[in-house]
Amino acid sequence: MHIDNGYPLYCAEARQRMYYYPPPYWSNGQWWYATPWLWYDGDKHGGSNYTAWQSKIVARMNIPAPVTITMWGTYTPLRGTGTIYAKFRNDSTATINGRVIWVITEDSIYYSAPNGDLWHNHVARDYLPNQNGQTVSIPAGDSVTISQSFTIQSNWNANKCQIVTWLQNDVMTADSIKNIWQGAFINVPDLTYVAEGNSENSVSENIIPIPNPCVIHTRFSFTLPAQTEYSISIFDISGRKVWSIKGRADGKQKTVEWNLKDQKGVKLGPGVYLYRFESGELRTKGKIVVR
Repeated sequence: MHIDNGYPLYCAEARQRMYYYPPPYWSNGQWWYATPWLWYDGDKHGGSNYTAWQSKIVARMNIPAPVTITMWGTYTPLRGTGTIYAKFRNDSTATINGRVIWVITEDSIYYSAPNGDLWHNHVARDYLPNQNGQTVSIPAGDSVTISQSFTIQSNWNANKCQIVTWLQNDVMTADSIKNIWQGAFINVPDLTYVAEGNSENSVSENIIPIPNPCVIHTRFSFTLPAQTEYSISIFDISGRKVWSIKGRADGKQKTVEWNLKDQKGVKLGPGVYLYRFESGELRTKGKIVVR
């Protein structure tokens, strides 16, 4: 992003997000905000010395995190809209209070910038719903799931966009750090695509598991013409089928329950599972979060 309005890559929310941290650059007797600048955990770790950035980031990434993040979502390309979900699990022994931030970024943008750079990556396009995010409190060993709707603008390349999220402490420590407990991202092309129309590969938004996330069970409710065959399959994140059922509709509303057990009746652990519903030309798929 550029800190001044009028540049093609300018994002007002990104500018405001920058002011969330103390100014890093001392000049002529006062502190200034400046770019480019390396920030992580809200700490100012250096200016334009790019060669030193990678080692600092890698060292920070190697520090164990007390939070695990799982992301998934849906995206309708024809509309450019979707919904993103993230489950934040507190793996520590103390309650974590913080702020969840979401941002859509775009890579591989060609633009001749004033500093001579031609290609730009991780460009902030939009914060969800804004740069302030939302506050959360996660008890020890518990988790929260948060969702946000989003829109990919027509002048962005959806295939080069990511949705990034992180959980950050609102309290600044004495060394000017606002600690980030964990971050994650997902590529927009990796979301479950929702197609419009009735082609063989269309995805129906109506046949979905409820509740989701779930703790004890989840249910699929649907109505199909009498004698129509259907199947529901559940897979773990590696793609291994763990449970499935086949049946024939009777023309009335039908509800099929999955009790979160595998085909042998063994209770499955918490995590993300994939489901697939098939009946004739109807296909629908998505993700189930088991707590």
